[in-house]
Amino acid sequence: MALRWKKCRCGRPFGRWLRKKYLNGMLYSAERIQSAKWRLFLMQTWIFFIKIIGAICVMTGCGGAGLAMGVSWKRRYVQLGQMQRSLRMLHGEIRYTGAELPEAIDQIALRQEKPFSDFYHGLSEQMRRMDGQSLKTLWQTEIEKCLNNTYLTKEDKQIFLESGSQLGYLDRQMQLSSLEACMAQIEDNQNMIRKNMKEKQKLSVALGLLSGFFIIILLI
Repeated sequence: MALRWKKCRCGRPFGRWLRKKYLNGMLYSAERIQSAKWRLFLMQTWIFFIKIIGAICVMTGCGGAGLAMGVSWKRRYVQLGQMQRSLRMLHGEIRYTGAELPEAIDQIALRQEKPFSDFYHGLSEQMRRMDGQSLKTLWQTEIEKCLNNTYLTKEDKQIFLESGSQLGYLDRQMQLSSLEACMAQIEDNQNMIRKNMKEKQKLSVALGLLSGFFIIILLI
């Protein structure tokens, strides 16, 4: 009987230690699980905010690209107006002042804004050198040099090239007729842009935003 009591007395501290160890282990495991959940929550929160920031950047970029496309139509319209004014001045110099072509181009260069002021200044310098090249070649060289980084299309530049390709080879009346035909083509292009510009600007912005929306869907 005494022996059985002794075993019980010896086992009781061990049982308490075991229960304490078990409870401490459970508490430690619970703390680890809670810590892991908290880290996971923080990570998911950061990922969510990163996605939101990325979505804002994508939408802003795509919307800005669409807006830039719309703005390019307006700037093309403005540059076509500059082109037409320069040809009208050239037409006036030839018709009313009777000036020779080099002198007329010098006068136009002084009254133009960039990029056409650079074009006519360069053309004037090339004509003074008298290196044997045709006026059409000089005109084309200056177009490629001065109008390459503009909003003018290939068609616009071709019209402008045609306006200068006949100068110097025809009599005065035919030169005037050639300039008038080119100015009429430029005016047609301006009318087309003016008619469709607002619609195309809205469409460009809408397509840009829609593209950004689809990119966000693919990323998310």
